[in-house]
Amino acid sequence: MGGAWLCTHLWEHYQFSLDKDLEATYKPIPQHLRSMLSQLLTILEKSDTDLVEKIKKALPRLPPIQIARDNTIMEWALDFQDPEVHHRHLSHLFGLYPGHTITLENNPDVCGAVSNSLYKRGLHNFTKLHAFYIPGISLYHCIQRRWPRMVNNMEDGPLGTSYEQRECIQNGPEVDHFGSPGEKVQFEGGLYNNLWTAHPPFQIDANFGFTAAIAEMLVQSTQNDLYLLPALPRDKWPRGCAKGLRARGDVTVNICWDEGELQEAMLWSKNRNSVTRLHYGERVTSVRVRCGTVYRFNRGLQCLEAWPLGK
Repeated sequence: MGGAWLCTHLWEHYQFSLDKDLEATYKPIPQHLRSMLSQLLTILEKSDTDLVEKIKKALPRLPPIQIARDNTIMEWALDFQDPEVHHRHLSHLFGLYPGHTITLENNPDVCGAVSNSLYKRGLHNFTKLHAFYIPGISLYHCIQRRWPRMVNNMEDGPLGTSYEQRECIQNGPEVDHFGSPGEKVQFEGGLYNNLWTAHPPFQIDANFGFTAAIAEMLVQSTQNDLYLLPALPRDKWPRGCAKGLRARGDVTVNICWDEGELQEAMLWSKNRNSVTRLHYGERVTSVRVRCGTVYRFNRGLQCLEAWPLGK
């Protein structure tokens, strides 16, 4: 898992920047990782290499994601009884975050099991919540917002709103035990107001995870799709703007909303990009983002105007 995690950072950097000079930039990386990155960049340009054929043959031989008897994602090869259901680790959900192999479009049954897995871990009970859960929480809410048929409405669902969760995970000696009014329990770990993790020892994934979660509430992306305000906590952030959010495919996004609804979005890319579809709620439109051009879209995803970048 450690190797996959480390290599994901390299690949994500490329997906956001489309920087072809990336290999030469990361000189401290061990030789085998540099070779792997070179192979990945080569794959982007060629589809008939021996490596591609080897990967195609190897993929079907890999064990698939399996769903346990309790309709959660199996963490191990066998369906063991979990001795610690509220453990903070979510490594078996790597395909959802930070990976991309679990999506509602490709495997909706697996996404349902992901929600059950997060709920089983204790995300319905903030007294068991650690800062490590934050990226998973964000993805859970994005699933709720983007695909409401999958679970209950976010405000009425088991987790409340993302903003309320942020308030609940502030570190403190005691917090209310959700589901048991008046009961007090000890709570260690979480996030301070300055976003430092309170769980000993220091864990950088909490700090980075929370900022990543906030960004994904406002803009989500794949290489071809750009989603606007997929998980906006409308009751807490009814109006606002965000500038300079980066999306995969080397696209930058400025976005404004009012009364919980998109008002306008501006997109641009300095170099080549691969974005072809723009999403807001149930609306989807095809787009072509030319290099060096700024595009302004309204709530209906209509392009109102375009002008040269830097004008």
